[in-house]
Amino acid sequence: MIAKLSKKSILPDEIKLFETSVLIFYPLFGVIFFSNVVFISNFLLPLKNPIILIFCSIFIIFNFYNRFDFLKYKYTYLISIINLSILSISSYDINFQYDAGYYHLNYQNWLREEKLIFGLNNLNAAFGTSSIIDYLSAPLWIGNNLILLHYITIFFLVVLVNFLFYHVFISYNKYFYLSSILIIFFAFLDNFGLNGGRNGFFTIHGIIKPDVASGIVFYLCCLFLTYIFINKNYKKIEILTLNILIIFSYQLKISSALLFFFLLWILLKSKTVSFKSLFVTNFILILWLIKNVLLTSCLIYPIELSCLQLPWYNIEAIVGIKNVTSDFNNSYIIGTSIILWFQNWILIEINKTVIYNFLSSLGILFIIKLFLTKKIKKINMKEVIFPISFLLGNLIIWIVGAAHPRFVYGLFAYSISLLVINFKFLEIRNTKSNFKNLLFLGLFMFSVLLIPRINSYKAFIEDPFRKPEISAEIIEYRNFKDNWVLPKNGDQCWINLDCMPYKKNVYKTKYFGFEGIVIKKN
Repeated sequence: MIAKLSKKSILPDEIKLFETSVLIFYPLFGVIFFSNVVFISNFLLPLKNPIILIFCSIFIIFNFYNRFDFLKYKYTYLISIINLSILSISSYDINFQYDAGYYHLNYQNWLREEKLIFGLNNLNAAFGTSSIIDYLSAPLWIGNNLILLHYITIFFLVVLVNFLFYHVFISYNKYFYLSSILIIFFAFLDNFGLNGGRNGFFTIHGIIKPDVASGIVFYLCCLFLTYIFINKNYKKIEILTLNILIIFSYQLKISSALLFFFLLWILLKSKTVSFKSLFVTNFILILWLIKNVLLTSCLIYPIELSCLQLPWYNIEAIVGIKNVTSDFNNSYIIGTSIILWFQNWILIEINKTVIYNFLSSLGILFIIKLFLTKKIKKINMKEVIFPISFLLGNLIIWIVGAAHPRFVYGLFAYSISLLVINFKFLEIRNTKSNFKNLLFLGLFMFSVLLIPRINSYKAFIEDPFRKPEISAEIIEYRNFKDNWVLPKNGDQCWINLDCMPYKKNVYKTKYFGFEGIVIKKN
């Protein structure tokens, strides 16, 4: 399909998207395809149904349709294997994040056991905030062992570091070369600074949050949008690919919504792609919004203005989850003093550490850019106004939405890349220096090696042949009513379809053959 859209009589493996070998994107395309097949299937089937995996497995056969030249792309495959091996060490010492027990795992349990349920957020308001990651994760349970859920995070990190390696050591594109070098330095600096480091680079957390996956896809989308915007080279295949990536980014986190406006601006400038030609790629977005309405009564949950007065509409859940998210992440409340908010926000240790280290890293990276390049012409400021406005718009969304550092991994990485937005007016110094290439290779490997935590390496060295395993916590429950139960302690249900985190008056009903959960009216 990619070969046909590119209108070139070449093998698919030889195609480039955004000056990048399509081989770098194959794993990402596979995950987008698989997760959306699973998502659509849940309208009719529970996700533990083997038919879904069988159907997806059939498409693997297409990989053998064209001849495969391993030697030609040996460095790409070799670095992928090395990166995957290094990052997989993190699975030797990994735990669940709190939200895994609070809603992620139980939502995946519902996906596995039942087809789409109307108003499921009435059972747990957080179910409405779940992302495509939960659909991707649900079929990957191996009995009680949930370690494959961690490999989803590893997968996206591998895609990122493969992309960086490709553009530093294989490709010759100036913008991606310079931005990739700065991101590698950014990853290196993540290990130093205030309180031992942590500057906002992508960090492995517990199982399973979409923050890393969302940040990486968001960063790649921003990078490609900016490249097309600056170059004014509008290729149909690249715009269609971007549309798919942006939809996937939105499925990962709704805070990626401004990407659609950036794409819209490019479409208005482009004459190669019509809005009509994007209907097929956006059909999946339409289905995602329909799912949101059926699950929560809202097109965009938990934004009240997007909600419909359907039988499973529950304003308490909508307002409650929005307030909890805002309060928990210490977000700015519009109308209050932003200075007072910032003074309180920066007192939180993690916020202070990340912001201080990020700003320090940004200054160091600017100096590194000066050593790597020399300016040959002044930049046209009109070319940078829109990307910078886009950056500021996303920063505002973060501040008022969920102002925790883990929600801006992608935005921080994008701001680093904006240091070389004037790439057309820069000349790279010492392009043929072997010493510089060895330095970058050492820095790259060191940065990748430091992504897993030290404890992961200790656990690996103690027993390198141990099969990594992690299982959900077994807890006690107390009876509530109508066969519903509550956690005996706290609000984590873990894996139990009969459990709700708090006392609620709900009852089950049916809509057009679908199960529904509705709040009882007093």
